[in-house]
Amino acid sequence: MKGRFFLIITFGLVGLWAAVMAGPGPGEEEMAVFNMTDEGESCIQVQAGKPFAVRFYARPATGYNWEFAVDPDPALLEFVAEKVEESKDGLVGGLESFVWTFRVLAAGETEISMKYVRPWEKGVEPLKRYVFKVKIMP
Repeated sequence: MKGRFFLIITFGLVGLWAAVMAGPGPGEEEMAVFNMTDEGESCIQVQAGKPFAVRFYARPATGYNWEFAVDPDPALLEFVAEKVEESKDGLVGGLESFVWTFRVLAAGETEISMKYVRPWEKGVEPLKRYVFKVKIMP
């Protein structure tokens, strides 16, 4: 009986691993995700009509968070959603990963300009700035 249980669990885990490694399911698109670097800006290239995402890090417990310094060009990009990924270190108040998803509307060049601020502090310079320079291929 224990042997059969072990085989069932083993095949179940192998099946789960295969499903995870297979990539997107039917009707789902594979999406490029671009990570923030230490340089203060990144140049990224995306395909028109394909969604993409940018990933950056913050410590919301400090009151600071990333927001748009300038809204992206609405003729080229549409902001779709923000997803917060759990802290990898498991610490309360630790570094968190944020993923912003965009829909590409047309070919061209634009920027996703961001600032790291405490939203209630008015007239204060951002602690950090970051720019994703986006080249959209037809």
